[in-house]
This record gives sequence, structure tokens and C-alpha cells, in this order.
Amino acid sequence: MSVLPAAPPHPWARPAGRRVPPLLTDLLIVVIAEASVLWGVAASQQALTAQNPPAPPWPWWVWTAAALLPPGLLWRRRAPYGTFWYVGGGVIVLAMTDNLAITWNHSSEFMLLVAMATVAYYRTGWKFWTAAVLSVGANVVVVEQAFARTTVQMLIIAMAFVAGRLAAQQRDLARLMTDRAHEAELTAEARAAQAAAEERTRIARDMHDILAHAVSLMIVQAEAGAAVVKQSPDKAERAFDAIADGGRDALTQLRRMLGVLREDDALALSPQPTLAELPRLVETVRAARLDVRMVVRGRSRPLPRDTEVALYRTAQEALTNTVKHANAARAEVRLDWTATGLTLRVTDDGIGPRPGPAGRGLIGIRERMSACGGSTEAGPGPDGRGFRLLVRVPTEPAAGS
Repeated sequence: MSVLPAAPPHPWARPAGRRVPPLLTDLLIVVIAEASVLWGVAASQQALTAQNPPAPPWPWWVWTAAALLPPGLLWRRRAPYGTFWYVGGGVIVLAMTDNLAITWNHSSEFMLLVAMATVAYYRTGWKFWTAAVLSVGANVVVVEQAFARTTVQMLIIAMAFVAGRLAAQQRDLARLMTDRAHEAELTAEARAAQAAAEERTRIARDMHDILAHAVSLMIVQAEAGAAVVKQSPDKAERAFDAIADGGRDALTQLRRMLGVLREDDALALSPQPTLAELPRLVETVRAARLDVRMVVRGRSRPLPRDTEVALYRTAQEALTNTVKHANAARAEVRLDWTATGLTLRVTDDGIGPRPGPAGRGLIGIRERMSACGGSTEAGPGPDGRGFRLLVRVPTEPAAGS
């Protein structure tokens, strides 16, 4: 899953979780640098006066240039490379003007180190290496001092660049972790949406099975009852009783489905139909004037709850289609238990499969069986007449087998 990159933050924006805003931090750095620089100019004046009295005071432009250098650090986040050149170039120019005392060089170190670390933090590649090489070279060429002091200064410069790169790596790592957390959140949302869609599909499939089966049987039984109500009141009464039973059963199952949607534990946790209720289903269909026979072969074993519900719904959908579309006189529901699986076979002697794409009922059956790790076959009967639905699901081997 691709994740859209987040928009780069404003240089003065306050990052989440940081107590001090960046602008306030930069202002504090400028104040410290300004105080250090002005102190260096004043100290240099005193040192020069002590060596060559009476030395003239520094011209106004020296004080002005020194005072204007530190405020450039306010733009270090927006333009780190330009700020490095502005601060570094100004320090070199002032250091070479009228033999400005060494005190000035020391007082400008803080400002220079901030500019160097900023370049290392925000820039990589040739800009990073150019700034590093120029900083070391300027320390050797421009500033005249002892070898030991030069070596120490070079180490300090190197530490500034290393500190900037380490901080940048921490920043990149934090961004990576944030992106991964965001990606994980999007993945979780996608999985939740997929689970919700699958649950809606399952509920729609169950609603279809419940309503299609109940309404189809009720229609057939109502037509049969109306046809024999005068000739055979007893048969009509049984047909209408079957209609009432089917309606109550459908209402109970619909209430269970609504309990799932409403998160009503009392309804949602009520028992779902299992293979043990197949004989009752067969009897209900038989009441609709369809000769249905149920055959069980092999030794039955416990199955997962979801698998039993799926098999029951499969048999229910198959018998419903037989009643509605097959124009059949006889049907058979057969369970064959083997050492490694269970086969459910529903056959009839009706008109057979209709041409065209599979209906929703058969699609729902295939989805149920696929979810249970099973397989589905549907088509004409063995002799080309009627319809046969065959599903297989794996089972745990029987004890001792």
C-alpha cells in the first residue's frame, strides 16, 4: 500500500511534542550570538589599546557589520547554505580587517558552529562537503594561531558537522517511524473496511438464504392449501400450519441477524442452525409437496461451528432452488462422512440447470465453502437429468484412524 508523503512543515512551525517553538529557539541563539560578538569586538578594542596606546576606536562599520551577522541565523532553517555563507563570510572579512584581535575569533565561534551544524542538519552531498572543507580550510589559512590551537579548532569544526548529521539521522528515523505508523494505521483501516464489507456480504447472504427459503416454501404451501381447502380440509390445515412454522422460523432467524447488527448479545449469541437440524429442514420442505429423502453414511464427527452453519445454509439454499425453479418431484440430501472430509450432495429430478451465469444463491454457496476451506461443484445430475450440488469440506481425522 502506497502512502502519500506528508507536506513538509513550515520552518518555524512548532513540531508535535516539542515544548519550545523553533522561532523562540532561534531568537535565543541570536541573542547569545549577538552578545558574544559584541563582547568580542569590545574586548578586541581593549586588547589593541593595551598593546598600542592610544589606539583609535573601531570604526562604526565594524560594529555595524558585527551586529548584523547574528540575526542572519534567523533564516538558518529556511536557507541553511546561504546562512552559512553569510555568517562565515562576514566573520572572515571582519577577522582580516585591521588586524582584529584573536578575541573576536573566539567570540564568533558559537555563531559559526551553529551555522555549520545547521548545514550538516539540512544539507547533504556536495553542499555538505563544500561547507565542511571550507570551514576547515578557513581555520587553517585565515586564522593565524599555534598548531595545537588549529588542531583543536579543526576537531571542534568536525564535531559540529558530525553533530548536525547525527541530529539529521535522528530526524529521518523519527519521520520513518511516523510514516510507518501512519501506514500501519491505514492498513488497519483498510483491513477493518474489508472485514466490514465481508461481514455485510455474509449478512446479505444469510438474509437471502433465510428469506428465499421461508418465502418460497410459504408460497408453495399457500398455493397447495388453497387448492385443497375444499376437497381436503386436513391437508389444507397442515399446509397452513407449515406456513406458520416456516414464518416463525424465518422470524427467529431474522431476529438473530438483527441482533448481530444491533450488537444485541442476547440475540446475536442465540444458536445458529447446524447439521443436526437438517432433518427438520427436510421435513419442512417435504411439507411443500416435494418428496425429499435424507441419507447419512459414515461416522459423523464434530465440525467447526462456522462450517456446520455453512453446510446447513448450503442445503437450505439448494432445496429452496429445487422448490422454486426445478419443477422436481423428488430430491435427496446426502451426507457422506470419510476419514478426511464430509461431502454434502443435494440432487433432484427436475429440469436441470438453466443456461446463463450462476445466480446469487450459488455464488453465496461457493463463497461459504471457500471460507471453510471446502470446494463446490454444481451441474446436471449423473444421467444428465435434474440438478446436483456437491460440496466437500475437510474434517479432522477420527480418533484411532
